Amino acid sequence: MKDIKNPILYSAMTTLAFNINKKYYSDQHYMWCTPYFGSDFESPHFTVPPSSSPLEIYNLLKKEVDGSDLHNTKINYNRLGIRKGASAMLELGKITKEAYEEIVTITKLAKDQQFRPLLCVISRLEAVPFYQKVNVKDMANPLSHEYILSGLPQSAFDIIRIG
Repeated sequence: MKDIKNPILYSAMTTLAFNINKKYYSDQHYMWCTPYFGSDFESPHFTVPPSSSPLEIYNLLKKEVDGSDLHNTKINYNRLGIRKGASAMLELGKITKEAYEEIVTITKLAKDQQFRPLLCVISRLEAVPFYQKVNVKDMANPLSHEYILSGLPQSAFDIIRIG
């Protein structure tokens, strides 16, 4: 955790992902986060690219939800991400096969409105016990400041809606 210098971390998630975490994973959340709210890729001090920026992710999800576009790539990516997470939880024995199948069905039936974005604000101190380092090869950019928090209880972060 020495590499996280900033006091606050940010992440974006969908309302559907939040509610699945609450119902099926005992209100514990898995999230990629960064100490930077936005993306300033023109700065000489590189932070995160737009694809890892909580602000950019939030705005893109909001546009897709509001636009009702049938080709919503970020929403579809989130559907797959929720299923991938459920598969991992099934393999770890943290959910039953029945719960896994319910989650898959929910992601298939969920309407765009259920993918409204949420901004998560996490104290660095709250994040420490749940921190996992991200391999450079898995980052959106090798110079990114990206972290994984696994099993983070909802009591450890605040949720904000913008606009």
